[in-house]
Amino acid sequence: MIIRYTFRNFYSFAEETEVDFTVGLRAGDRPGIVETEAGYRVNHVTGVFGANASGKTNLLKPLGFLAWFVLDSARAKPGSEILFEAFAFGDGDGERPTEIAVEFEFGGGHYLYEATFRRDRVLSESLHRKKTRFSYLFERIWDEEAGEYEFKAQDIGPAAQVPLRANASWLSSALLQEHELALRLHPFFLSLHGNLGPDGRTPLHDAEFTNLVSAAEFFDADPETLRRASSLMAGFDLGLTKVRTERIKNTGPDGKEYEFTFPVAEHQVAGRNHLRALMQESRGTQALFVLLRYLLPVLESGGVAFIDEFESGLHPHMVRAIVDLFFNPATNPKDAQLIATFHTDFLLRDTLHKYQVYLVEKGDDLVSRAYRLDSFRKAKGGKAPRNVENLFEKYHAGSYGGVPEFS
Repeated sequence: MIIRYTFRNFYSFAEETEVDFTVGLRAGDRPGIVETEAGYRVNHVTGVFGANASGKTNLLKPLGFLAWFVLDSARAKPGSEILFEAFAFGDGDGERPTEIAVEFEFGGGHYLYEATFRRDRVLSESLHRKKTRFSYLFERIWDEEAGEYEFKAQDIGPAAQVPLRANASWLSSALLQEHELALRLHPFFLSLHGNLGPDGRTPLHDAEFTNLVSAAEFFDADPETLRRASSLMAGFDLGLTKVRTERIKNTGPDGKEYEFTFPVAEHQVAGRNHLRALMQESRGTQALFVLLRYLLPVLESGGVAFIDEFESGLHPHMVRAIVDLFFNPATNPKDAQLIATFHTDFLLRDTLHKYQVYLVEKGDDLVSRAYRLDSFRKAKGGKAPRNVENLFEKYHAGSYGGVPEFS
């Protein structure tokens, strides 16, 4: 599970920003809080709200960057730039380093991973593990004068053979070498799933034809997950009784015959079953099918889902029903986490509480700033919401900020 992540000089966030998933004892025993092995009380769900162009998406981008950096950056060509953008409107002409760190628990270990970099080079990178205190497993620091990295490692086995690539994570290079440490942590970073990558928002969750076919192929290979998806979709009052897959043959542009997997919706009317291609159903139904293809494996494995514009194509009540999957121990037995940007502030009425809500604003200096609602007093100088406060009404009244202002 992720405990917290921090970053600085990353896209529209110039200042150090922390996204903290932990809550104190005052939060009580509300649904959606789990105690970790290290003794932290951690949220299952975090919702991000704010005006358009405030930086909501950028608050989630560190997770997409970390997943790419650790898993795939070593596959980039030597000399190519690291895929990210520093804050564009400050001083330093791109020379100020960007910093990202994530603290997490995985496989019985408590870790802190940190990296500092520019577009042209990793300046430092380290992984620490905590027993009584954090101690390094590996660390590298760029020595500008010597023109080389200082590297040290302990308790991770042979490490000298792993190349110190300027534009890649050491863990990513170690993964290609099948190093034991990288293989051990690989499932955690692989469990970070979302629709934000190093190149921005990806269309993986959009209700497009190719994504529907891809989702159908995934479900066809995993009948149990398909059964769960079908049950949920039928239960969300879409007029469906079942969703299944079918293998069909079609002729491609080259004249050759190909076999495809298509999703099929079943409707029961007057005691008769009627079949329709899912592509003929509403966009919301299609969007739900594609979204469940990604969320159900995360719920099953205990991973982390980071979703930008979560409710795309979905009714607000359906959004709440899907979010509730992460609150319910029966549907979230492995303590999966969800952090998502929403425009459906309906969730502030009775689903999310103040310690599960981040608001994002952008000032005249074009710097994005984020604050969790229970730290409103510290962040904005205002009065922190009470546990019984109507967050929905107060948010719309502008009491917490994070709403559009029209002149």
